[in-house]
Amino acid sequence: MFTNKTPKTMKKFTNTFAFLILSIFISNNIFAYSDGTPLEHFACKSNSASFSISPNGKYMLIQNTRRDNKCDIEQDYSRYAEDETYDRGLILMNLDTKETTMLSSGKEGGRISNAGWLNNNRIWYEPRYMMGQKKIARFAMNLDGSKKRTIYEYGTGSSSVVYDLAFDDPEHIYVLNNERRPFIYDYFRINIYTGKKETIAFGPSIGDMRGVATLGRITDTDGYPLGILLDHGLKRVLYEYKKEKKEWVEHFSFNCQEPGFVPIGTYKGKMVVSGSKFSPDGELLEENDTNAIYLYDHKTKKFGNKLYQDPDYDVSGLTGSCRQASGGASSNRMSGEVSSISYSSLQPERLFFDKKAEEVYLTVKSVFPDHNVSTVTSSADRKRMVVRIWGTHEPGEYFYVDLNKGEVTSLFKTQPWLDRSKLSKAIPVKYKARDGLEIPALLTLTKIKTDKNYFLVMPHGGPNTKQYIGYDAWVQFFTSRGVNILQPDFRGSTGLGTEHYTLGNKEWGLSMQDDITDGVMWAIENGYADADRVCIGGASYGGYATMAGLTFTPDVYRCGINAIGVTDQIQILENFANRASIRQSWDEEPLLEWGDISTPEGREYALSSSPVNFVKNIKAPVLVLQGSNDRVVEPRHAEDLIDKLKDLNKEYMAMFQAKSGHCVTGCGERAALEYLQIQEEFIDKYLKD
Repeated sequence: MFTNKTPKTMKKFTNTFAFLILSIFISNNIFAYSDGTPLEHFACKSNSASFSISPNGKYMLIQNTRRDNKCDIEQDYSRYAEDETYDRGLILMNLDTKETTMLSSGKEGGRISNAGWLNNNRIWYEPRYMMGQKKIARFAMNLDGSKKRTIYEYGTGSSSVVYDLAFDDPEHIYVLNNERRPFIYDYFRINIYTGKKETIAFGPSIGDMRGVATLGRITDTDGYPLGILLDHGLKRVLYEYKKEKKEWVEHFSFNCQEPGFVPIGTYKGKMVVSGSKFSPDGELLEENDTNAIYLYDHKTKKFGNKLYQDPDYDVSGLTGSCRQASGGASSNRMSGEVSSISYSSLQPERLFFDKKAEEVYLTVKSVFPDHNVSTVTSSADRKRMVVRIWGTHEPGEYFYVDLNKGEVTSLFKTQPWLDRSKLSKAIPVKYKARDGLEIPALLTLTKIKTDKNYFLVMPHGGPNTKQYIGYDAWVQFFTSRGVNILQPDFRGSTGLGTEHYTLGNKEWGLSMQDDITDGVMWAIENGYADADRVCIGGASYGGYATMAGLTFTPDVYRCGINAIGVTDQIQILENFANRASIRQSWDEEPLLEWGDISTPEGREYALSSSPVNFVKNIKAPVLVLQGSNDRVVEPRHAEDLIDKLKDLNKEYMAMFQAKSGHCVTGCGERAALEYLQIQEEFIDKYLKD
């Protein structure tokens, strides 16, 4: 044991030695660029909580999880998180007195799956599904526990959705259910006191409906259906429900990647639609690259004037009349009419129909100026509400807001173990691709002081989706380890209008990849990346883009991280329609966007754009992450790649997770942690060394 009686000369030597060690460590700290956040903090799954305020604002239902909201890794690979994470109870809080009453403990026999209000004095709840159950029941009871009864049941092989709570009719709710036919939802009115169930409309029957995707439903304020938008291959058909005749008729149709419009709600007796404008006989009057908002009289098929259009982003609807754009309509809980429409640019955007709702939103937003704010639940007069703050640097926190009293109270914090001061906020940026196309992106900079600009470009999956705006554990892992991140919405991405989306048709490995490369060049020119310290990484299509970058532009990258990525276009497109989900018609769109290997030119394109055929070009080390249970990008993509890497003596690391599917940080806790551990080892060795 050392004593504290060290001679003065020894003290001097020790201090000098410590200084030398520190100097060497600082000058060679290639493995030390970390803010100290444990990897477990990015892999742990948080508890959840939900809140629902009664229409009159007097009470709030709280669904809470029994276990402590702490970070501990579930060691069983077959489990996403600890079983207790899903043990939710139900509490009733009097918002005037703050007194609480436990309605359900969350223990065995009292676990709640979901709950909500039927009127000011009566609630519904659904017990948690247990393995082996054949029926799921929804119950209703008064706040004092009286008049408890089952209001309806449905089989575990079907699904049921409350689509209208009808607060103006305090004795009924409206429910969708698909027990009659798996692919068709029927419409029911249910008495919340007696459970009496009345069929108000059968869903449309077009053939056997297999492979026909429902892109959207719209109902009238009286609970009856107005229309349904179905996906028949590349054709989108809006069917209108004729209540008097009890039949569905084709109202309007359009094709993927051609002008069209989508109903998203109702307002003052008219439909609110997103897209382009047409005459009653179907003639195109205003073709919009980005979806615009109109009021539409479905009875006369007449459009009103354009209400709003963002020049750069789709306001809800379908991008290019084909792929789902971001956002949608929010309705007034009492009237059912649209109160606002949300969508995403490089940040959340909101368009208000209800000026009072806008005033309330701006008041609450002013309390949280550095965060995005979403209303989770509110009283009918919007004086009492629960809001959630969130952002790229905030996983989420819930607050109770009482505008009458000026009170703001924290209710629940997602992942409380994360030190928010260490999380990096993404910066919206734009850069020009080589052909002049503007590419929006998120730039997230590390807070750690490093001697080099370590950089990773992270293309999103899809590819026909949009860059997610919100907390991203994968991004925060990298920035916590001293790496800057760029996430571009390359051509082919959705939400940025028809042209941006269709420019990606059959451009895998070509101009889509050029957009990513041009983002790297932009980052180097602007001092966010050192040219010799650039890595590329991503999942799914992002994994494909990683391999395309390493094979087609091998001099750009120092390393690559391919997570669950496509490596062979032939494999992903071969027999695609039969492998696609039978619950949605997602079979013909990829032929239009990704290529058709049934044609000679399509097969040649697929062969020329498949990175597995060009492994010989790779110069940089690659990390391959793959779930052995992946049904989206099957493991053979990774297996064939690794075989080629071995044969050609290329440097690589790999990890397969036997119980995991198409995921990285979203896998079960132990698998997610191990994926992060090997990535940390990889970037320490190959990006920073």
